[in-house]
Amino acid sequence: MNDLPDPLWNPQQPGDDELQHLQNLLAPYSARARGLNAPPPLAHPGTQRRRRWQRLLVASASVLIAGVAFAGYLGWRLDWREGQAWTVRADAAESTRIAPGQWLHTDSGQLLDIEVARIGRLAVSPDSSLRLLETRRGHHRLALEHGHLRARIWAPPGWFGISSGEAELMDLGCDFDIWKQSDGSGRVLVRSGWVAYEIGAEEILVPAGYQMRFEADHAYTPLRPEADREFQSTMIALDLALRESAAISAKVERTAAKLAELGDERDGFSLLSLLTRYPALARTALYPRLMQSQQLVASEAHRRAWIAGDLAAINQGWSTLPRQPKAWWWNWADGY
Repeated sequence: MNDLPDPLWNPQQPGDDELQHLQNLLAPYSARARGLNAPPPLAHPGTQRRRRWQRLLVASASVLIAGVAFAGYLGWRLDWREGQAWTVRADAAESTRIAPGQWLHTDSGQLLDIEVARIGRLAVSPDSSLRLLETRRGHHRLALEHGHLRARIWAPPGWFGISSGEAELMDLGCDFDIWKQSDGSGRVLVRSGWVAYEIGAEEILVPAGYQMRFEADHAYTPLRPEADREFQSTMIALDLALRESAAISAKVERTAAKLAELGDERDGFSLLSLLTRYPALARTALYPRLMQSQQLVASEAHRRAWIAGDLAAINQGWSTLPRQPKAWWWNWADGY
């Protein structure tokens, strides 16, 4: 091996004439001549590990800070002092306040926009009358005497409700309309999410894309507004027959058979709601029709359990729904 200093291994050593001539020819193409930086030296493995941990800690801290900030924002948005008034606007330039116990009446042609604490808004149509009952964190209630309003609410289930005589319409985090006549009759239409109509011990859930008629003392099965007219009238007739007697009479059985023939796959929720309220209807032709619409396997054991009102059997039908009623954070699209 040659022990003499070699410029190929030590660039500080001068080369011979031929090597210097080659270096001069290649000099214009060197990284230094083109303004390029030399590659950084390789980091020690321990240094690389430290840098990875540093990046992980920074990312974790960012997530934690964002979570704390969101929790603070959410807490502020849901918080509301008991009895604190709501803001009412007739137009962009004018606003008033409404406190618990006070009434609001709209004239013909008058529209009102009401801020429901910090959890939503109400659009009140002309010729409407309502009264604010209570307002505090977790509990906001008003009574609609007559008229129409649209509510867009972003809050946990049950925080906002509308009283209607003996019944109460509970928001489950959604966008809905309600129309009511002075005699207590009316209807509710759900645009997104769910509402729960509670009257006595009965609770009827209404999902997005469905509407429900109600009277002063009872409610009907939710229906699609686009459902076949004969299907809708037959459903109403069956509701009325069952109100007279929950027993499966010959009249009820005939009406149920006709309803099973008229419904299509999109009316599955109406059948699910009906058989949930009246489990004995599983004795009729509505049971196999419901199983078909919900894509469930019908069996005699499951049918007997449904007729008996077994919750596990009935919940199999509800488990097939794409959106569940109490998932308010999922149902509401523009809460932020």
